Amino acid sequence: MAQNKVGTCRLMAPALVLSLALSCPLMAQKAPDGVSASTETATSMNWTFTDSAGRTVQVPNTIKKIAPSGPMAQIFLFTLVPDRFAGWSSKPAPELVPYLSNTMAQLPVFGQFYGTASTLNMEALISAQPDIIIDIGERKPTIARDMDDVQNRTGIPTVFIEAASFESYSKTYRDLGRLLKVEDQAEKLARFSDDTVAYFKNLQNQFGQNRRKATLYYGEDASGLMTIASGSIHSQTIEFAGLINVADLANKGGSGRNQVSAEQLLLWDPDIIILTSGAQAENLKKDSLFRQLRAVQQGKVYDIPVEPYNWVARPPSINRLAGLYWLAHLAYPDLVSRQTLETKVREFYALFYHKALSDGDLKRFIK
Repeated sequence: MAQNKVGTCRLMAPALVLSLALSCPLMAQKAPDGVSASTETATSMNWTFTDSAGRTVQVPNTIKKIAPSGPMAQIFLFTLVPDRFAGWSSKPAPELVPYLSNTMAQLPVFGQFYGTASTLNMEALISAQPDIIIDIGERKPTIARDMDDVQNRTGIPTVFIEAASFESYSKTYRDLGRLLKVEDQAEKLARFSDDTVAYFKNLQNQFGQNRRKATLYYGEDASGLMTIASGSIHSQTIEFAGLINVADLANKGGSGRNQVSAEQLLLWDPDIIILTSGAQAENLKKDSLFRQLRAVQQGKVYDIPVEPYNWVARPPSINRLAGLYWLAHLAYPDLVSRQTLETKVREFYALFYHKALSDGDLKRFIK
């Protein structure tokens, strides 16, 4: 288990802390021999939390202000503790703004905390005085080192929680619930996640000799010819919903983006096409080349719901639970009825976004 250095300096006046941020002494914490990843030890002001990278981190007993380190953390935390945000890792997208209070909409943007694309605004972070930095996502080989680096640079306790697949989401919420002491609410979200996983594992058992899986193409950018590779984290919703992503391409890592030609798309000739931009579906239907596609001829070209986040792929986060029901309904309406889809989407938004969807909302999401 990796040992981890833990920040002991407290955030003081922004100007002073900014000058000290790179040199603030950190105190190493070592888990006792035989302690499991779920073991916690409390002190008067802090307690020891073991994160998904195996690091032991001293975190405050009371966490009131959180800095999410990236898009995945931002989304998961927004569904669980939106009132505890100290700021954003990236500027909220227009689709998210209607879900925000005026106070949340005005919070500072910190930037991405680590990696080659790091844009961290240290001054904004120090001024916001978060109690903790939380990163959520895939457990990459360098994650422990990355988290230690962020913690050492900022002097702020930094924790990683894994969320790499649909099966992991319930544990993600339970870990967050324990860390942030909101176990009851986290359990509600975890159970919905578990129930959804069980539902779609059962649905996958319906396929065999008498029913083939539908094929699907996912299109991005203005041309619709940027796609995501099958087998990548961005394609998980397609495959877990029981469909086949036709883009069996080599580049499955990183952003998962792959440029393809119109000729290749014609060769794939998928049953269903889904697109990321609201204008794309109508534009593609009018294109003389794309009108040769079976999906276009049969009216099976759809814009992906993106409010408040993309339901299918990017970022690969919790909205994909709603996306599973949407995709399965498009492909197999006899297995996932419109009524089931609407019921589950309403339940999802009520639990995760505290929003009661109107009939108009449903029509906007599910065309």
